Amino acid sequence: MSDPLQWVKSALEGLINRSLVASRFTQDSPVLPEVWLDFGTTTDRLDLLLTPHWNSSATELAAALYQQLSDPHSSSALSNTKIAYTQSVVAASLTLDELLWRVLPLTRWSQRYLLRWHESKGATLPPPNPPTLLSVAGNQVMRAHLRKALLGGLEGQHHPTIGPVDPTSKKAAGPAWDINLLTGLVRDKKDVSGVYITSDLLWFVQLSATLRLLDRAALRNVKSAHEAVLFVNAVTNNAEALVDNFLEGLKNWCSPPESVAPLWSVNRNRRGAVAMVRSTATVKADAARKVFGITGAGVRWAVIDSGIDAHHLAFRRRVDDSPRDLPKNNWTGATRILATYDFSDAREKLSERAAHALKENAGETGKVRVGKADLPTVDWIEWGKTLQIPHNGEKYKTPDDNHGTHVAGILGAHWRAEDDAEDGLPPDNPPDGKNETRLGICPEIELYDIRVINSKGECDEFSLIAALQFVRALNAAHDHIEIAGVNISLSLLHDVANFACGRTPVCEECERLVASGVVVVTAAGNQGRAQYITSSGKTDEGYRSISITDPGNAPSVITVGSTHRLDPHGYGVSYFSSRGPTGDGRLKPDLVAPGEKVVSTICGNREDAMDGTSMAAPHVSGAAALLLARHPELKGRPAEIKRILCSTTVDLGRERYFQGAGLLDILHALESL
Repeated sequence: MSDPLQWVKSALEGLINRSLVASRFTQDSPVLPEVWLDFGTTTDRLDLLLTPHWNSSATELAAALYQQLSDPHSSSALSNTKIAYTQSVVAASLTLDELLWRVLPLTRWSQRYLLRWHESKGATLPPPNPPTLLSVAGNQVMRAHLRKALLGGLEGQHHPTIGPVDPTSKKAAGPAWDINLLTGLVRDKKDVSGVYITSDLLWFVQLSATLRLLDRAALRNVKSAHEAVLFVNAVTNNAEALVDNFLEGLKNWCSPPESVAPLWSVNRNRRGAVAMVRSTATVKADAARKVFGITGAGVRWAVIDSGIDAHHLAFRRRVDDSPRDLPKNNWTGATRILATYDFSDAREKLSERAAHALKENAGETGKVRVGKADLPTVDWIEWGKTLQIPHNGEKYKTPDDNHGTHVAGILGAHWRAEDDAEDGLPPDNPPDGKNETRLGICPEIELYDIRVINSKGECDEFSLIAALQFVRALNAAHDHIEIAGVNISLSLLHDVANFACGRTPVCEECERLVASGVVVVTAAGNQGRAQYITSSGKTDEGYRSISITDPGNAPSVITVGSTHRLDPHGYGVSYFSSRGPTGDGRLKPDLVAPGEKVVSTICGNREDAMDGTSMAAPHVSGAAALLLARHPELKGRPAEIKRILCSTTVDLGRERYFQGAGLLDILHALESL
């Protein structure tokens, strides 16, 4: 590790996982560790994903956020927060102070554990209802008592550092607190006025004030991990400065009306990354088509990616084996790309819509009516009309990135050498397939192009969740399952210290989609290889277990690893392919498919080779689609599709957490029924 910011984050982890009695591996606040860590190294706004409490809703949470952030005493610029919501989550761009003093009050954790009140015979002030920090912030007498209590708690640590000062020391890292202070009671009970200081509050004071006091400019010059610990300790050990800073910030604490607490957790709006010729023969797709005479006709699949070039000859409908021409005005019927939707800027567009709805709801009073029925829910069918890209020569936009077109080609290309005089592999690729017909797994499948990757090659978790909800809504709008499956060749890094594995917002959205009857196929991720710095300072490399990325960690999805396109038995699992088990010990990946140097379509009537589990996933999507084409009674039964594919694989003789159940075998899967 050579990045100073990473050293500082490592030092802050000890503070985040601190408790009154010892260091811990988890923390209790609704704000996940990665959010605290990122705020520790930046003063910028962070785009966050907020999950509503189980007895609340995304619309109620959005309304409460609007109310909290538009308070007239707040210095926050509401327009900069860009609040947006889907059916299950809310996105907001927040500063550290907005999170601390405006958003956290919306949680039961803050209302129950940051400051409690108890019955005291000598109490001189009645406890507020509900008890909140705001009552202390506005009362000088109570602030003095709180300051005294906090100083007593913070100075009562035997070992106030968050790590050993001497890196060779064998002392355990982390503080040990004076056992007499565990109750957190102010020593002079006659002056308490009913205040009970909780251990959570002492933790919150130290962490929040440390993050506010850290000199971000200076920390970028940290030269070592040891120096990073000293840098952070210099702040955390100054109890007077911490308490003064906390009490100063506490003036901005804004308690919601009527004990409203619709917020459950705060996470980063994570960024995602994009994780045929002969590979189809490796999984026996060609043999399956010949034996059973199926091509995927009648099955519809969604490719959630960077976009599919609907102009491409490989996706044209064919008449007498020739691709149909594209009429200038509307060529929907001339391509197997049924529709194109652009969700890549859904975060921005939904925030604009939410701002309008919230402002309209607030009216002249400026106060939003917080309630489940006061804000419009997201109507994805209407939004689909807004986000749809027309299939015509004037308004259609070819994807900026080749990734989605490549994935779609593996799944459903049908491209003959005679289709175009310019057709052929680029000069720098082997020419062995130049004059051959290139077929994907399902050469007659129909595809929905759902774009979540923008022109910069970036994707965020909020937009991916929105796209998944749209698929559910589209199916619900029909009397049948319109989209039988989705392919997600994207990966979001998962930190097990933040979310339970498989329980992140995008994983839970995938679980809902599978429960609705849709097959969800995802890439395992390309995190299998890692570089290490040895104790001598040299660089070495190895392989990482527990490296499956989201949404591949979701239990019900089909998670696909990568193997060699021609000789999987000889080469085994690709060096880059993410390995299992999952962070909570489940078996993943589910199986493997070709993902090395796979040749497929790219934009502009061309083709090229790409690598990655992104390329492996559409092989499995195609296999699932062929099963549905052969056995329509399996539609709406994704668990059965997964069972069949995983129980008919070819064992590559590799470790279970590398290869999953084994190599995809489409012919065997079809023969098993």
